[in-house]
Amino acid sequence: MNREKALRVLIACVLVCCSYLSFAQGTSSQGKEFWTAYMSHVEDNGESEMALYITADHNTSGVVEIADGSFDPIPFNVTARQITTISIPRAAFLIDENKVLKGLHITAVDNIAVYAHIFSKSVSGATLLLPVNVLGKSYYSINYTQESNANKKTYSVFNIVATEDNTTIEITPSNSLIDGHNKGVPFTIVLSKGEVYQGLSTRDLTNTKIRSISSASGACKKIAVFSGSTKIGIGCRDNNFTSDNLFQQVYPTAAWGKDYITVPLKRRNYDIYRVILSDPNTLLKINGVTIPASNFQNTNYYEFSSTQPNHIIGDKPIQVVQYAVSQGKIENSCNFDTGDLGDPEMIYLNPVEQTLDHVTLYSTSAFLISNHYVNIVIKANMASTFKLDGAPYTDFAELPDGSGYAYAQIRVQAGTHYISAAGGFNAIAYGFGANESYGYSAGANLKNLNEYVSLVDPVTNTDQVSGCSGLNYKLQLVLPYQTTQIKWHFDNASAQIFNNPVGVPFTKDGITLYRYDYPGVNTYLKGNHNVTATVIPNSLTDDCGTSKDIELNFNIADFATAAFTTTGNLCSANEITLHDESIADEGSVTKIKIYWDYLNHPDVFDVFNSGDMPVDKNYKHTYDYSATSTPYTIKMIVYTGENGLCDNGIEHEVIIKGSPSVAINNIGPMCQTDGPVQFVADNKGFAGVGVFSGTGVNSAGVFNPAVSGAGTFTVTYHFIASNGCDATVTQDVIVNALPAINLGDDFTLLEGESVVLPGTASGGGLTYQWQPIRGLDNPNVLNPVCSVAEDTRYKLTVTTAAGCTAYDDIFVKVLKKPVVVNAFTPNGDGINDTWTIKYLDTYPGNTVDIYNRQGEKVYSSVGYASPWDGRFNGNVLPTGTYYYIINPKNGRKVISGNVTIIK
Repeated sequence: MNREKALRVLIACVLVCCSYLSFAQGTSSQGKEFWTAYMSHVEDNGESEMALYITADHNTSGVVEIADGSFDPIPFNVTARQITTISIPRAAFLIDENKVLKGLHITAVDNIAVYAHIFSKSVSGATLLLPVNVLGKSYYSINYTQESNANKKTYSVFNIVATEDNTTIEITPSNSLIDGHNKGVPFTIVLSKGEVYQGLSTRDLTNTKIRSISSASGACKKIAVFSGSTKIGIGCRDNNFTSDNLFQQVYPTAAWGKDYITVPLKRRNYDIYRVILSDPNTLLKINGVTIPASNFQNTNYYEFSSTQPNHIIGDKPIQVVQYAVSQGKIENSCNFDTGDLGDPEMIYLNPVEQTLDHVTLYSTSAFLISNHYVNIVIKANMASTFKLDGAPYTDFAELPDGSGYAYAQIRVQAGTHYISAAGGFNAIAYGFGANESYGYSAGANLKNLNEYVSLVDPVTNTDQVSGCSGLNYKLQLVLPYQTTQIKWHFDNASAQIFNNPVGVPFTKDGITLYRYDYPGVNTYLKGNHNVTATVIPNSLTDDCGTSKDIELNFNIADFATAAFTTTGNLCSANEITLHDESIADEGSVTKIKIYWDYLNHPDVFDVFNSGDMPVDKNYKHTYDYSATSTPYTIKMIVYTGENGLCDNGIEHEVIIKGSPSVAINNIGPMCQTDGPVQFVADNKGFAGVGVFSGTGVNSAGVFNPAVSGAGTFTVTYHFIASNGCDATVTQDVIVNALPAINLGDDFTLLEGESVVLPGTASGGGLTYQWQPIRGLDNPNVLNPVCSVAEDTRYKLTVTTAAGCTAYDDIFVKVLKKPVVVNAFTPNGDGINDTWTIKYLDTYPGNTVDIYNRQGEKVYSSVGYASPWDGRFNGNVLPTGTYYYIINPKNGRKVISGNVTIIK
């Protein structure tokens, strides 16, 4: 059974959900019932607004109501770890000092955390709300020196909200109230359930004592107390005295601590602190230096400013409050810093005795907040476990006083954030804008450390924050005094009375405490339970009269029925699925722990907290590769209840089959013109069937580059062994492209001339080879100079760097110079009967024109396929000289001259 991890607690830190270490459910800021009020607020920048931000660890629902019914109930639904925002109607707004039935009542089916925010343009105040079950009966209002820049009167304020009818309250104001009650003079009021008393003063109401007392109408009852200001400036008062409203729920005096660490607000020039003393005789030390009692103001608080972290310790309970100053203020100066952003704020700090281990933050940008921060205080040896939004955050600085604590100032963006650590930490969230601010504690644990009831495991004799059905538990009452009577109240049952009980004394922090055990052990059914011990204090001056109720609220959860199945092919090196089939109440499972090899590795496991559990309940794991079958013991433990206290496990053996290992031969780079090649598979001795797939390969493993084309192609070999396990291997085959080559059309070359051969080619790292080489100036270039004298067909071979080749050829027709004779004898003897012009017939489109002495054209032809026979119009021309013009064309110049006909 898990006895170590502490209670999960929801809190608001802009809205916060968190878990406290070492304290019971009934002392945290998580609950099912809350009371608050819409505190008075100077509205010189327009009407203010009030909003409630609500979150929860689990989905739940609830309703917001006002005690006088002046607006309809507002139902709400909350999704786990998300924010639900409720706008409060103006009907709840408190203006004057009076008693009025305007209490705001928030109730939910399951535990929630609530944060209240009052804001308008350039003014904003916010507070974490405390549930009814942690409220107290004795408080001090904590405010600040009342000054502001408002054009109307502003007030130091406290609100008191009654949680029950006939609640009698004694108030001793530290300064006179505007309704006429004088400074230092106690007065009493009686409030009905949901009725609010608002006290106003033009002066600081810090140290106003507020306590619920017994009266003829009944015993004292729990009350909710809020402190603040309708508008206030903090720092040197000058023309730049920016002001803001303050609004904080006050912690009961019984819940104050003794050990506090403060961290400066990021990017502000300085902070102001007040240390409120529960006893004027408190020995107070700040950073190891004792503060003289003569420095205490009004005998019970000490104020100082600081720019550094501080360690504050009292030998009696104290409350430390941190104040943000007005914008632009500089410590011990009335100069103005134009680069400073912010406004006054008041934050109640928590002692290091009371910590949390996770927080869900919602940093709101209302109203015009631009910079958001979270300050963390944690034990230095646990700082390495801190995470922000699931990622490790390690930028911590250790306090120099040797206390073993470290701190961080973390800037975050507006929105929701989740912070956690293996050890406890304290946190405050805050933000600043131009003349704007918000700030509050990330959580509050309100346990009276010297007066409480504990649920105790009789086997381990350790305190429990909750319990499990069917198990035995003891109850212990701890008091800082001896009592003559204890009345034990169990839920709604009649009280069991024990007179003159014997308390066992022990010492804690120098204080003598007394432990009283309830006789025997108890078992409890599933659900929420309340145990109240009514005692008679040793002094009749107790706030609540002659008797006092000390409560313990705790939850009992059923154990889950753990069950799971495994699916998948159950082969090594393959993912398997564990499906959770456990039976448990909805939302009760807080953690699941899975050991994948419990017998061999009982110290290795996966942990899934409630926010990490997959919706489909499927958990994945892959076992290391093995060629042989291996048994593994899987153990799953299901944790239910607060902090996973109730654990139930189950284990099964699974056989993870051996998986085949395969390989295929390597095929190097190829050319597109290469022939097919065969892949050969090596199945390492496993029997089964393998198939090849991929571009260019058939199922038998024959790869053909002519089919694939050029490129890189992945060939996959998938082998299924006879035991059903499979293996896959891939290989990339490179098919290199052929070079592209084009020599163009065949062409003619005039004899005696030269030309550059017109080839083009593309590819990588090309080389060239012309054949034959005659008539070429360089046979190894793409475009050699050709001066061949005879008709020639050339072949060019182009080769890439990868060795792939391509071919093309071109025919060069050489046109020889025509040979023209100057006489012929067309006499019919068969010898020189025609005028023959050698080579002219090789010139396509040539023309021949012949003229007599008179300039008459006697012959004309296009082409010279049939030589001239000395005739004109069929008649033999007479002997004589004739003149010709020959145009060979094809780049050859015109030839002219005379020819003689001889007979």
